Amino acid sequence: MSDQAYQRVDLHTHSTASDGKLTPTELVNLAHQENVEMLALTDHDTIAGLVEARQVADSVGMKLINGCELSVSWKKIPLHMVALGFNEQCERIAAWTLRNQKVRLERGRQIADLLRKKGLPDLFDKAIEEAGESQLGRPHFAKVMVREGLVKDMNKAFDHYLGNKKLGQIRDVWPQLEDIIPDLAETGCELVLAHPKRYPLTVTKLKAVMKDFKAFGGTSIEIASGNERPDYVRFLERLSREFEFKASVGSDFHGPFGPWTQVGRYTQVHEQEVNPLWYQW
Repeated sequence: MSDQAYQRVDLHTHSTASDGKLTPTELVNLAHQENVEMLALTDHDTIAGLVEARQVADSVGMKLINGCELSVSWKKIPLHMVALGFNEQCERIAAWTLRNQKVRLERGRQIADLLRKKGLPDLFDKAIEEAGESQLGRPHFAKVMVREGLVKDMNKAFDHYLGNKKLGQIRDVWPQLEDIIPDLAETGCELVLAHPKRYPLTVTKLKAVMKDFKAFGGTSIEIASGNERPDYVRFLERLSREFEFKASVGSDFHGPFGPWTQVGRYTQVHEQEVNPLWYQW
């Protein structure tokens, strides 16, 4: 059997409410077309797409899990945490997403200032226009740079200007794990450490993150995210057992083209060897 296959569960996807390519309606319809039975919409720092997604999911008989991917920080290292299964009217989720949206705007101004220091024109207003109703992020700056002829393509934009190392001077004031996790844990939602192997962390530091994540009230880790290497998935399966985390999975779908995998597609997991988060739904 192939290491990657279409699955019936996808607990990590994005729409145009943040930096995805498809509207919530288009995303749910595509997931239904690909035989996904349980889907979570987890846009970055916003829940704006959930009402629309739920209407479509209900119409096609799909199980939709409320979700949001929140930017957080551990010892000044930026991480992503997926919150799942909360009520759409949850005031605490709304408060943290609003806080992070303000951080994103300030971060956008810092990115624009840094790009100007590197000889580019001021792109802030054009990036805001590009984002529209979505949450401002680096891809919006990249699209503007391509459209303005400043770089050949989005990959070049990230390679030369927008990669994490290139933006090292920018200080992100994302919420600390010890502040956000205990607050959201009281709501009863599931808190998932997203794509743990994508962070520039040694095994020792990754285990330290997981130890703190667990101690603060985190419940799960994402053992498969898109086209993860099979050996990484096996490693994360072992860590989920070691730290007694539930196991989450998802495509981290952003669009049907480019480097992202299709909705419902990710490296296969050994479901019988972990505690699947999705079983509770």
